[in-house]
Amino acid sequence: MIATKNISTHKTLSGLLAHQPAELVRHSQNVADLSSALAALLGCPSDEIDKIYIGSLLHDIGKQFLPASILEKREKFTDREFGLVQMHTWKGYTYLNNFIADPAILHTVLYHHERWNGTGYPYHLAQNQIPLSARICAIADVWDALISDRCYRRALNMTQALDLIWTGAGSLFDPKIAAGFVSLIAEGYKVGLVANKNEDELIVPNIWHDKDAELGSISLARSNKR
Repeated sequence: MIATKNISTHKTLSGLLAHQPAELVRHSQNVADLSSALAALLGCPSDEIDKIYIGSLLHDIGKQFLPASILEKREKFTDREFGLVQMHTWKGYTYLNNFIADPAILHTVLYHHERWNGTGYPYHLAQNQIPLSARICAIADVWDALISDRCYRRALNMTQALDLIWTGAGSLFDPKIAAGFVSLIAEGYKVGLVANKNEDELIVPNIWHDKDAELGSISLARSNKR
């Protein structure tokens, strides 16, 4: 059971998301769906998947405390503005701590911008210092951002986005989780579970896992949408 403080999980989630911008709610739902599917593919137990889903659903809740002028800015952030943006993870964590007591959920919110090589924020954690839930959410978060229109750029097509995810494997992202994500997107695309708004074909890394190699060999395979 998810640990909340004095109120039900359903009521907590409904209330927390009720007044968020529609774009943020859509993004959060997409990230939660992808994160939970990826967690299942990686063999996480059902109770952990539930927590990853909730943490991912609430991962950007701290953005409600940022000025609209920053969230809607089309130009590059100044150093000061980017510092304010980075605070959304901590603000979300401290805000949710009033309602949710489960550390797995809270850590997803706090650490989803940490990166495998230690270049993320807020604490520059690296590799397995980053909780598994946050490592999973990080990839889903970046993916949905890449394939969505933003005020400062148009959406990438799926092939471009998948290439960026794979390029980040072992640097920005946990390489094993990145490999699982590539497989998840490729399989979902082939069976029609992943919508592709931008092109008729998807080029994905085709990975043959080698028990003696962390990433295995990579080639490109073309999957035709039916």
